[in-house]
Amino acid sequence: MATLTNIIRKLVPNRVSEGIKLPVHNVTETARDFDLEAMEILTTAPVWMTRAERLLMYTMTFTLRPSRYLEIGTLHGGSALIVNAAMNALNSDGKIVCLDPKPQISPENLEILKPRATVITGYSPQDLGKAQDMAGGPFDLVLIDGDHTYDGLMRDANGVLPYVADGAYLLFHDSLFSEVSRGLNDFANRHANILTDFGTMTREVTYQEREDGAKIQWGGIRMMQVRRSYQVD
Repeated sequence: MATLTNIIRKLVPNRVSEGIKLPVHNVTETARDFDLEAMEILTTAPVWMTRAERLLMYTMTFTLRPSRYLEIGTLHGGSALIVNAAMNALNSDGKIVCLDPKPQISPENLEILKPRATVITGYSPQDLGKAQDMAGGPFDLVLIDGDHTYDGLMRDANGVLPYVADGAYLLFHDSLFSEVSRGLNDFANRHANILTDFGTMTREVTYQEREDGAKIQWGGIRMMQVRRSYQVD
């Protein structure tokens, strides 16, 4: 019977999560309130993301209210500014940690992020332990937007797993780029016992023309959730 149960679980992609205690927030008095000014960052953030991707980053932060957010690959800090704006709109005490080997965040944007964000000049996965220490615990929302090669994606994705909480959501940018897509498929299959893969959540793409005339497709945010409390042996 136990073997049959495990087979059934493996055949069902959307498993019920057992044992994850989700925090809830009482919004009885503010259920219809929106800070539309906070959402202006969606149009001004210095980040290579489409409209759908920017909106998803803001929405995921607003709906999930992460306590500790990590992004691997920051560059100009645009995605961190979007997450920060959503946290501000919630009056959240969430923390942000940005990890990048060569961050290029402007002084004015660093000042905006300063109250809740820490920027670490370093590499994944070598400096992920330091990132967790700075956040004060495991991360519950992660954006991976670093090395877009197959090996780089696998290194970041596998490397972050020890530093995320049970129930954490992992977001992968440019999931429709060929190398990233191939890596994510292998990563999801390798960890199918602890991951629920929701697939790519956005459909907007951009194209970059190479010197040989071929076009490279960029875009897409793929989402997975870590569910260690419901493991399939």
